[in-house]
Amino acid sequence: MDAKALIKEFINSEILNEQGNVCLDDTTRLLDSGVVDSLGIIKLLAFLEERFSIRLSEDELIPENFESVDSISLLVTKRPDSRKGSYGFLAES
Repeated sequence: MDAKALIKEFINSEILNEQGNVCLDDTTRLLDSGVVDSLGIIKLLAFLEERFSIRLSEDELIPENFESVDSISLLVTKRPDSRKGSYGFLAES
């Protein structure tokens, strides 16, 4: 499973599960649409740091990086310190 699929699965199971029936695709605007709130961001940050063995800097904690599944996936896969190849995660080209 690639990074995008893992992120989408997490959002669907851990964040959207609490909100009921919401359709999520890779470009859904997570913050603007209210799909992810402040608590959801905290859960998502903890997931990303644990799952991909990364530490996000303050400079990376901007709304643009959490706008959609696509933008979150790009944030994770462009980092040189992300754990590639582990847990089925493969870098996207």
